Amino acid sequence: MTVFLTVLKLGTAYLSSSVGMLSEGLHSFLDLISAAVSFFTVREAGKPADEDHPFGHGKIETLSSLFESLLLVLAAALIIYEGGMHLWHPRPIHHEGIAIAVISVSILMSYWTYRQNQMAARETESSAIYVNALHFLSDVVASLGVLLGLVLLKWTGWLILDSLIAFVVAAYILALSLRQVKCAILELSDTQLPDNEILQIRELLDSVEGMKINAHELRTRKSGVTRHIDFHLVVCGQMTVEDSHSLCDQIESKIMDVFQHASVNIHVEPCEKEKTHCHLNCPVKMSKN
Repeated sequence: MTVFLTVLKLGTAYLSSSVGMLSEGLHSFLDLISAAVSFFTVREAGKPADEDHPFGHGKIETLSSLFESLLLVLAAALIIYEGGMHLWHPRPIHHEGIAIAVISVSILMSYWTYRQNQMAARETESSAIYVNALHFLSDVVASLGVLLGLVLLKWTGWLILDSLIAFVVAAYILALSLRQVKCAILELSDTQLPDNEILQIRELLDSVEGMKINAHELRTRKSGVTRHIDFHLVVCGQMTVEDSHSLCDQIESKIMDVFQHASVNIHVEPCEKEKTHCHLNCPVKMSKN
């Protein structure tokens, strides 16, 4: 479908000499590249960990989302350039009716594709699919802007509107893409999970019952769809290895009930006997008393 939209828009841009239609054609062409990149990277990112990638292949997906976001930046730059050229050297628009019909069809098809990608991104938590959905969302908004410009141009004959609408579309795409570039860079640099997710993890740890004294040194990061979570767990020094392992399984299960794609690493520590804040009926403390 993206191939069809790209050819249709670029062909209409050639017939009409509209920079708005040309910007939409370029945008759809980059959507096509984005969809192709997402297809291959999601498949690669889903491969299990191996000897060369012991933490999995999730970063491939993050790199893909960064690349796709940069494509949107490139699209905005091309639109601004073409808008500037038409602003300084205005050309009359031809076949406005055909251009309006094409852009209307494009809006419906792009919105349907956006919804499909958005649902897939929510189900898989794939950043690559999410950015691909953003491509189609920006296509919808951009097409609406171009449609408005074409309708006003048909009524008024003001050629400057074609370039001005192109600039507005470019600004929107640029804002959308730069935000996603930031998210991808933060993920590649192993920035911790969002505050609301860290709060959820801490609440889960606090809810665990048993011979747990406290959890500290919580560290988090995200790689593709996988959230890496590790922390130190202080337990009663009298616990057996089997009991501490069972407690860790309980905690890991609680975390993965909330974060389906999570890799949890727990470092178990025995309590320090000299501490007096322990709330458990510890045999060691009782013997000291």
